[in-house]
Amino acid sequence: MLIAWLVDRAVTEGASPKVLAPAAAALIGVILLRGALAYLRRHLAAREALRQCHRIRGALMQHLHAAGPARLEDWHSADLASRALHAVDAVEPYIANYLPSRQLAVLLPLIIGAVAALHDWLAGLLLLLTAPLIPLFMALIGWGAEALSARFESRRAQAAAVFADHCRGLLSLRLFNAENQGTARVRDFAERLRDDSLRVLRVAFLSSAVLEFFAAVAVAAVAIYVGMGLLGYIDFGPAPELTLYSGLTVLLLAPEFFVPLRELATHYHDRASALGAAEQLAPLFALPPMRKKETEPAETVPGPVAKLEGVALTRNHGQV
Repeated sequence: MLIAWLVDRAVTEGASPKVLAPAAAALIGVILLRGALAYLRRHLAAREALRQCHRIRGALMQHLHAAGPARLEDWHSADLASRALHAVDAVEPYIANYLPSRQLAVLLPLIIGAVAALHDWLAGLLLLLTAPLIPLFMALIGWGAEALSARFESRRAQAAAVFADHCRGLLSLRLFNAENQGTARVRDFAERLRDDSLRVLRVAFLSSAVLEFFAAVAVAAVAIYVGMGLLGYIDFGPAPELTLYSGLTVLLLAPEFFVPLRELATHYHDRASALGAAEQLAPLFALPPMRKKETEPAETVPGPVAKLEGVALTRNHGQV
């Protein structure tokens, strides 16, 4: 609105720089304030996401400790490590990026659409009508992204287990001259993991492309309406009352209307990744704790079981 006011006064009234200076200073202040608030939002969101991830990982460790080794004997150690590290880390972008973007995507378009409607109700109505199409198509794409993310998390846990087994059995593989077979198995899982990762990225780029298409169409429609109205080619609705200030305000607000939705689309795959990670963590949190009898210490045998006297350990270079 400040930019539109400055252009309107400078073009239509030929205002002097002295008259425009207060509005220009206010514009610089608004830009700096907007940048500071954006930085503060990202900083607070990242700090809260890190705190929540520490809390989730701590709760998971406590739950695994309460479950005991008897409940975890069917789980591979690399699988548990992958879920405790990567699956929990996948929740961090969801909290830091997706949740704030979702709130802004609901509030800011309504506010910007209302302000645009105050200057031209037809342009504001056009923006508000195009807004629901974007979340609708994002939800349709998101159903497929959730399944792909869950598959990717499962594949990553399997790859971690295979690599850990390969490292542990490296000596046996060398003794039996089977290094190539073990390496080929690790390479096969790595290729599958790469393919699953690319599938998730393709869906993420597809959601962004859908948003950009509808945002571009809506902004172009508003621009055509404002331009035709200012030129006098449209005489219905509020078009004859358009001025340079109101038309430029609506035209500048149109891209800002889709900024929160574009940011939501950018971070929408974080939601799918978090849901896939939650499916990986749910079986661990579902493990029941050990029963009381399982936690009781075994009876100790009184006295020493074995007693050694005068024992020495020798090496080639002498006695230890």
